[in-house]
Amino acid sequence: MDRQQGIVIVGAGAAGLSAAATVRAEGFEGPLTLINGEPHQPYNRTLVNKGILPGLLTAEQITQPGVSALEGDLLQARAAAVDTERSVLTLADGRTMPYAALIAAAGSSPRPNDRMTGAPDRVFHLHTADDAARLRARLGQNAASKTVAVLGAGFIGAETASFLADAGARVHLLSRSATPLASALGSRIAEHIAELHRHNVHAYFGQDVTTLTAGPASVTITLSDGQILESDLVVIAHGTMPSSAWLTGADQGIAVDTRMRARDYQAVYAAGSLALHPTRDGQLYRIDHWDAAVAQGAHAARAALHDLTGAPDPGPYTPDTGFTLTVYRHSAAAYGAVVPGSHQRHLGTEDPKAILTSFHHPGGGITAVAGLNAFTELLAARSKITFP
Repeated sequence: MDRQQGIVIVGAGAAGLSAAATVRAEGFEGPLTLINGEPHQPYNRTLVNKGILPGLLTAEQITQPGVSALEGDLLQARAAAVDTERSVLTLADGRTMPYAALIAAAGSSPRPNDRMTGAPDRVFHLHTADDAARLRARLGQNAASKTVAVLGAGFIGAETASFLADAGARVHLLSRSATPLASALGSRIAEHIAELHRHNVHAYFGQDVTTLTAGPASVTITLSDGQILESDLVVIAHGTMPSSAWLTGADQGIAVDTRMRARDYQAVYAAGSLALHPTRDGQLYRIDHWDAAVAQGAHAARAALHDLTGAPDPGPYTPDTGFTLTVYRHSAAAYGAVVPGSHQRHLGTEDPKAILTSFHHPGGGITAVAGLNAFTELLAARSKITFP
């Protein structure tokens, strides 16, 4: 390896920070640059809606532990383009950085709503610490006086609707899906969560937004069935898309092999929510969860060290990490990854209030397990994951 080059990591979120920490922990003493494209120090994004929005924490308080040990390697900048043939990264300010290995860990960005017209100051995403602080400021001290529409009932949308309802706001929760979260948690768990929504907020499931007009006093939303809703504020939670345009030219993700090496670019690795993983039959999927990003960042770092320095081969990456979802004082959790073509099975539990679901790959093997109010059973079921 050219000593003037080294390892460059684009993105200082869960995957990027984990990759950088792993590179140093494994004894690599060569040049390392961790590029942070956000104005804040690297922070725990899972606490954006759970900590900052409720006012429990500040952006400074959710800073990632271990950042200080990497300060000498941390660069505040944004990636703009990559010449993969010459192995050179170009930053938004025009600087260039040669690399021996590039780890793409730039994460994801919120999907926009292309139906919106009018002033956007009443419309929010909830992806960054600044997003949460801005929304909290607009809610003010009396959230109970506000009507808030949440567009999307996935993980962020569901938890945000739950928080707003607990705070006393009138909540309109909209989803294109008739049963949100069914693909991630299984139909039975999703149906139960949908029923919790219906008991706590005004749920409009199986509806699309045809127009979204933000005016000076309110936001008007027209649904596909003709209903018209008025809200003080709107939170757009339509999910995310991979932040990969700086490398690939489009926000479509980066296909990787089982070691997190980019399939289409030499000396490039990808980790976190912009990585597209292969199933055994060649289909691609991505995982947009914090613990998975941490694990992938470490795995990509070890793969890069193996290729650069002859360090041990980390072997294939196995997606067996988990995530949690809390809505209306009920907790759902899952481990593993639901891959394309999976089918579900409902598992029996001793507690009649608990629900447990397993996901099976068409070629055999359990790829994921999910539970609602079933923590003990879920931990036991986790050991049955045999990812193909």
